[in-house]
Amino acid sequence: MGKKAVRSYESLSGTQQRERRKRLRQAADYIGCPISAVASLPHTASTTTPADLLHLPTSIREQIRTVRGLHIPSEKRMIQCKKALADTHGTRTGTFSRGAYILDPIRFVTAVAGASALLVVGGDAGGGHTKLGITYTVLDGCTRLQTFAALLVYEGKDGWEELSRLESPGLTPFEGDSAEFPHIFAVLQHLIDKRDAFLNGDWPFINTLLGYKNASAIHPCPICIVSHGQLLRTARYRTAADQHSRNLQQHALITIIPQRIVPTPLHVFLGISNRIILEAFSELLGEESVRSVLSDIKTVHTAGCGGLSDLFDLNGQEISKWLKHDCSTKLIAAHAASAGASAAGSASAGSVSDAKKASLSILSQWLQQLHDCLMRKTVWDADDIEAWRGVVSDIHSHWQVEAHSNPFPKLHMLHHTVEFAERYRFLGRASEAQIESFHRSFNSLFHRHHHNLSRNIEERLRRSLADSALRAVQLFAPKQVAPPPWPPQTNNKGPPTCPDRNRTRDQKVRSPSLYQLGHPVGHEVFPSKLSHILLLHTQ
Repeated sequence: MGKKAVRSYESLSGTQQRERRKRLRQAADYIGCPISAVASLPHTASTTTPADLLHLPTSIREQIRTVRGLHIPSEKRMIQCKKALADTHGTRTGTFSRGAYILDPIRFVTAVAGASALLVVGGDAGGGHTKLGITYTVLDGCTRLQTFAALLVYEGKDGWEELSRLESPGLTPFEGDSAEFPHIFAVLQHLIDKRDAFLNGDWPFINTLLGYKNASAIHPCPICIVSHGQLLRTARYRTAADQHSRNLQQHALITIIPQRIVPTPLHVFLGISNRIILEAFSELLGEESVRSVLSDIKTVHTAGCGGLSDLFDLNGQEISKWLKHDCSTKLIAAHAASAGASAAGSASAGSVSDAKKASLSILSQWLQQLHDCLMRKTVWDADDIEAWRGVVSDIHSHWQVEAHSNPFPKLHMLHHTVEFAERYRFLGRASEAQIESFHRSFNSLFHRHHHNLSRNIEERLRRSLADSALRAVQLFAPKQVAPPPWPPQTNNKGPPTCPDRNRTRDQKVRSPSLYQLGHPVGHEVFPSKLSHILLLHTQ
């Protein structure tokens, strides 16, 4: 007759759990070890696993080990965990000239995004490096998070010459599930064809991938064939046979239907918002007033950690600060103070006309609506779509009157944001915002944690990419190594029926360690793997 399996503590009723705790205390008293001695052991000794520390660099883990009473897995176990994930989750990386890549991107994508309802391929250049990868959704607890994972990174810009170099035969040989693909664009095309992936990125990047000319062409839009002279109108979607503004000297690197191109919501928001703040507001109330208000919200980045927005436009966080701090109202006060100082004693000094106040109010309202709609990551319902359609129509109808500016391509893309949200009922969650966020984390790894390899760019990029890949699979990595079997196998037909204090040291049945039990220390539970010892002392 086989051994009866012991039910886990969590599966028992309240009365059964109370009985197990009672028997555990009896067993503890019998062997002379109070429960308080077990509860006083460091909590991290049994709960912290190598997978929990993947997001921390080696230097941080070494600092944690210097704290008395904190116990984390050794570097030997960390290395074992990383090697295991390289086989099971496809995190193994390789290098090529001025770049690095994941050797088995298909397995990696399956590991991190296999259960994701959203999959977007894309890329961008930032911090001197271009990243190609995927945006997907993960469930962290009860929260759905959108994140970007890089599959390939190289030093350089995202122009067609640099990107087309990645098609060179043998430059990036893949292995495992990806061995059949000759280059990274074949992998991305596979995800588009088999996983119905979307395509995102900024406007020049998308046009470059698809073989179109840039945003200043006669037909700048990658989705439809609208003319640059009619940007506030709509046009039919592109087809494979269309040659409108197609770059005949640069072939397409991937192909995708226009309906699955994400209409660059982040860059549409940034482009229109910057036009309103830096140009329209400056036209209304003067550049000096705008600069004085911007000085309170402009971010001062550490050297090497900023972007082009440090020199030119505002970034997303700075525009959000403008809205949160109601800087449009402060702008009127700054204009009044500036005008009053230049024309002291004048009765009309610092006054703002009602027409300017009305224009300022309309533009400020547009700013808020652009932020709330283009950046939202929740599901759209029919009312949300109709409300956004009305906002887009209002902006298109009154842009030239209120902003005193001619239409530009990003105003046209607002049409496609309405169509995309109406078709898929989401917009912001598929945006290129996650790629922009990835630039910051990757730059931190590259400049701070692997700076000792500054002469070896390829290895430095590879290690930074490997660390980012391990962070991506952290939520999916096994949280604990399977403990050794308990009780240990012996030559006897079964366990002894009672303890014998006269046995030798080798003959005694020893208690399993807390690591073997696999339960949190200090939690008043009866570990299932201690059932054998309990039975010995309660029979």
